[in-house]
Parts: sequence; C-alpha cells; structure tokens
Amino acid sequence: MDSVQMPFGGSADSAPVRQAARKILADWDAAHVADDALAVITELMHNVIRHTDDGGKLELTRQADAILVEVFDNSTRQPRRLAPDPHRIGGRGLLIVEAMAREWGAHTIDDGRPGKVVWAEIPLDRPA
Repeated sequence: MDSVQMPFGGSADSAPVRQAARKILADWDAAHVADDALAVITELMHNVIRHTDDGGKLELTRQADAILVEVFDNSTRQPRRLAPDPHRIGGRGLLIVEAMAREWGAHTIDDGRPGKVVWAEIPLDRPA
C-alpha cells in the first residue's frame, strides 16, 4: 500500500496540490480515476480552507481496490451534507463527494491536538 501526505495552508491555492495528486495517481496506475479523485480532493480541501484557520493535510493512499483520500484539519466540527437549495450559493460540496466516492465519512482525531479527518474512497474499478 502506497501513501503520500501533502500539507496545505489556510489560504492555500489547491492547484499545486491537485497537480501533485494527479502525478501521484498516474504513478499509481490510477489516472483513470484522477478526475473523480481530484473533484473530491478539491471539495474537501476547500471545506478546510473555508471553515478552519490553520489549513490541513491531504493524505492519499493506494489500496488494492480504491484510492483513499483523507483530509485532516484542526477543527472537531463535523461536516454536514446540505440539501440543495436554489436560493443558496454553495453548500453542495459533500453531495459531489458522495456522488464520486464509494464511501465517505468523518471522525474526530486526537493526536496531540484535536481535529478531524474527512475521508472518501474512490474505487479503482471504474472504466478507463
């Protein structure tokens, strides 16, 4: 199982992280799921940048049948999937994650300082 971590700041531009993730996925022979994985990465990173102060860390893990996307941050506030509302701008990010991922979830962590991880599994058995 291969794994890579990429920290990002609270006002980070997600483009460099996305470019690095695309290269990693290609190196893992997972380029055929890169668009789905990058959509999930973008949504989860955007949530961290928008709702926390310190930025976070993206971790990608190549599993036997999926790419595990994990985004860590310093907030214990759990994400909420909102119903679409034509009168609200935004609020659809987790709907996108849900559509792209086989499974997704979130849980708090305590590795010396409180926080959480939001994760999603992108299956590798999608057609190329």
